[in-house]
Amino acid sequence: MLKIPCFICLLAAFSSDAVAQISPTAAARFLDQASWGASADSINSVVWTGTGAWLQNQFNTPAVSDLPDQNILSLLGNNNNDLRPVQAAFFQNTVQGTDQLRQRVAFALSQIWVVSDFDVNYAYAFPPYWRVFRDNAFGNYRDLIREVTLNPAMGRYLNMANNNKGNPAKGTSANENYGRELLQLFTLGLTQLNLNGTPVIGANGQPVPTYDAAAVTGVADALTGWTYPDTPGVTPRANNPQYFFGRMYAVQANHDTSEKHIFGGITIPAGQTAEQDLESVIDALMQQTTMAPFVSQQLIEHLVTSNPSAAYIQRVSSVFLNNGQGVRGDLKAVITAILMDPEARAGDNPSAPVDRNFGHLREPVLFISGVLRALNIGVSSFNTLYNDSSLESENLFYAPSVFSYFSPQFRIKGGLLGPEFQIYSTQTAKNRTDFVNNVVYHNLANLSPADLTVLVDVGRLSPTGVSDYLSYLFLHNRMSAALRSAIASAVSPLTDPLQKAQAALYLVLTSGEYQIVQ
Repeated sequence: MLKIPCFICLLAAFSSDAVAQISPTAAARFLDQASWGASADSINSVVWTGTGAWLQNQFNTPAVSDLPDQNILSLLGNNNNDLRPVQAAFFQNTVQGTDQLRQRVAFALSQIWVVSDFDVNYAYAFPPYWRVFRDNAFGNYRDLIREVTLNPAMGRYLNMANNNKGNPAKGTSANENYGRELLQLFTLGLTQLNLNGTPVIGANGQPVPTYDAAAVTGVADALTGWTYPDTPGVTPRANNPQYFFGRMYAVQANHDTSEKHIFGGITIPAGQTAEQDLESVIDALMQQTTMAPFVSQQLIEHLVTSNPSAAYIQRVSSVFLNNGQGVRGDLKAVITAILMDPEARAGDNPSAPVDRNFGHLREPVLFISGVLRALNIGVSSFNTLYNDSSLESENLFYAPSVFSYFSPQFRIKGGLLGPEFQIYSTQTAKNRTDFVNNVVYHNLANLSPADLTVLVDVGRLSPTGVSDYLSYLFLHNRMSAALRSAIASAVSPLTDPLQKAQAALYLVLTSGEYQIVQ
């Protein structure tokens, strides 16, 4: 149901005389960056409490949104690979969950630390994996490294589970898959970075690599000896069969205890246990200053803008390295720095010039959730929104590769970073439009219908009332003159107030002005 707490509040939101800590524009922009999308209620709440209080409330909100555990076997006795109940619950949470910031950050982290059903084809593996990000979203990055490393879904996806020490006599060696991606995609990247995200240039004029092939081998050897959790009713083995509930544990006989030379000139001493070697690897990773800009930039891209300035990256990286109390990797402090940074908040003033290079395309999961939240549409646990997201090229939990649904390094014509545009095409653009058409003009299955009463009412009050309200709710009070003109042309032949409201809403939600979060 599309509503605000009271009609007077709506008038106040448009009024320059409203006594508020921040403007509705600032509140709506902030919510588009920090939640799954703004609604009239949430905008009014942030207006009167301020962003700082909202953030603190979200940090204090328990991890209430969850994904339902799945049966290991289907009704037919085969492996249960039906992820639809998990996907449906995910969308129900994004639209209706109260832990909005935790969910947004968890999803961003899951797009860095990817596990995909294309390889881990067991539905019951994904709720426990998702909880790693949910529960550590406001924690420390070093703890996240440990928990993901020991999660059996990641153990299966990148071959760390049952990765035994090499045997020279048999010509075997440790699998390097997880060790390589741990360095390349999850923590350091390929090139050493300055705090502002620019590459460190060596004496030869070339970017300095963060590690070499020998370091990958050393990390892989350090991470040997871990096996799946014990399956209930099955006798434990040195190499357990796949089981995705619980944490992997070490079998010391399968662990390489030799000295390992890894990255940054660091050597792990011989004779350590698998647990000690894991902590040594994590300690070494956390010492690398390049991790701060590498991780910070990706989080900025997911939450705020695809093209942060070097100064923005440096400010957030500095917080990653020291939260003000000497702690490195404090995600709560990093998230606060990202969302409260002057560059993130620069567009909060409606009269400020629009930076066309700022912001990012709403990826399908964010687009779908944002539309439904703004329209206060109820979502049942039997929804099929995962089909709509898949049609828009983001099939939830089915990332096509370890690089996620789209690469954080994808650039659009002209050279700007535009990761989400990698999955944006003529067909997916049409599918977005079809989704909007179904929301506005039809009742989607297992969703409550949109109640457009407020839009109809404001349209009766003023010739520009519908455009004004839609600009407030969806466009941060920045609707262009061209879009206003298109709305006026579309609704002028119509006589029914509901049809006018529907036509205007359709035009806004399919416009480029809504597709791009600015």
